[in-house]
Amino acid sequence: MTSNFRVLGAGVWGLAFSDYLLKLGHSVEIFCRDTNLSNKNISELKLSHVSDKNLMSLDTLNAQKSNGGINIIAVNSKGFSELLNKHESYFSTLHELVSLTKGLDHTSGKYFSDYVFDMFSNIKRYGLISGPSFAKDLCHEKKISVSFATLDNKFSNLMVEATKSSYFEMIPTTYIYHIEIAGIIKNIAAILCGMADKYFSKGIHSNMIIKKACQETWQRGIEIFNKNNENIDHLVKDRNSIITSPGCIGDMILTCKQNASRNYQFGKLMADPSISIEDATTMVGTVEGYDCCLTLVDKTQSAQGELTSLLYKIIKAENTQRESLLKDFLQA
Repeated sequence: MTSNFRVLGAGVWGLAFSDYLLKLGHSVEIFCRDTNLSNKNISELKLSHVSDKNLMSLDTLNAQKSNGGINIIAVNSKGFSELLNKHESYFSTLHELVSLTKGLDHTSGKYFSDYVFDMFSNIKRYGLISGPSFAKDLCHEKKISVSFATLDNKFSNLMVEATKSSYFEMIPTTYIYHIEIAGIIKNIAAILCGMADKYFSKGIHSNMIIKKACQETWQRGIEIFNKNNENIDHLVKDRNSIITSPGCIGDMILTCKQNASRNYQFGKLMADPSISIEDATTMVGTVEGYDCCLTLVDKTQSAQGELTSLLYKIIKAENTQRESLLKDFLQA
């Protein structure tokens, strides 16, 4: 069964996922600022179906009528809230929404799922795609499993069936918060892994950092359930399946151990005392772990986990103090 999709954003992931959906026979409209495909830096992608005719100006989104299809947000985390606010009239017509974007609103400190539900009472079904993969892997048909987190079973079944192939599958889960939190904490952990690999032999401390990242993800999720006065018995029972899901430990392993990860690259730069935070961000570009660490500490009331607290201290410390802060933590 074919479906209609609208992908909102045309970065590498937006284009790669759009190409995949087109390959499966679905109808796909891609809304973006620049509608000229040749202007995009996509040399690493092997796009076989996306063409300029699929691209539409994001400026026209508010004038669009719902086509009964599924909308997928594929912008970077800094652009998530901007997209929703700038095109509020369009999103006010939707009943469901899917996101490839994970993170926090850096103004309010809200998780994106909360931001969506608080802003749009009309959106009843929200889904989050997350898992261990790079956009180019999907284009090159490497075997990929990701998590699809939503509270609605019918929506889950629809997305799982619409996107499955011999090399791609979505594993359903109802634990949106844990998948969302994992997508944030993995980037913080990747920065610390990049630093640790620069100070020590590569990989010596990676597994320990990843283990602590899983613990921090789990605890943050528990705190949300407790805050909402929800029963956590089922959560405790499902702990192992949550932690071992593609969107949790799978994504963490990929991000923390791959040189291609911008957060990991940022961490390696931070290990050099001659490089300032400002210079490192300029060299790498958007660093989700850096931005989210500051937001978690400065804009939320949640208790901070070990890794978030450590990275925050490192960010705020003098350049020459970074090494001792990390080494004291790792060797404690």
